[in-house]
Parts: sequence; structure tokens; C-alpha cells
Amino acid sequence: MKAQYFIYGVLVALFFLVLTGAIDHQGSSTSANLSFGRYQLSSWATSFGEKGGAVGAFVIDTVSGETRTVYSRTFGPPMESTVIKNDLKKPYSAIQ
Repeated sequence: MKAQYFIYGVLVALFFLVLTGAIDHQGSSTSANLSFGRYQLSSWATSFGEKGGAVGAFVIDTVSGETRTVYSRTFGPPMESTVIKNDLKKPYSAIQ
């Protein structure tokens, strides 16, 4: 009788493992990466010491590998912030 419960437990565990392993992979790793979108946005920041720094953002084209800066600005004491580049509302093809 105890062996019967053990066998049922093993079957249930195997069934569970089969179900959790049945996920839809989209083929190769290249096609799976495309499901995240062609363009990825990333940001950066750095400090120039106690009184200033810089921030920015860039876009990566995941198909060609090209990277374009879309925004960068320096900051420091009040009234000394400078926007170096602001292409946030432009399409990717218009960003240089």
C-alpha cells in the first residue's frame, strides 16, 4: 500500500516537471532577443566632484548594433546647467 502512494507521488512529480518544462521558445537565441524590441534605451550619469556632473541617454539599435546619443546635459551650481544635446522627440533615423 505504501509503495502505491510512492508511485503516485513519483508520477505527479514527473507530470509537474513535464508541464513546467513545456514553455514556448521562439527558436534560436537571436529570434528570442528580437522579442524585446529593436531599439533599447539606456542612460548614464557621472560626477565631476562635489559641485557638478553629467547625465545622458542613448538608444541602441539591436539589429545593426549602432548606438546614438539622444540626450546629454551637464549640471552644477544653480543656473549653470547646460543641455548639450536633446534629440528626445526625433525619430531614430534623424538622430546624428
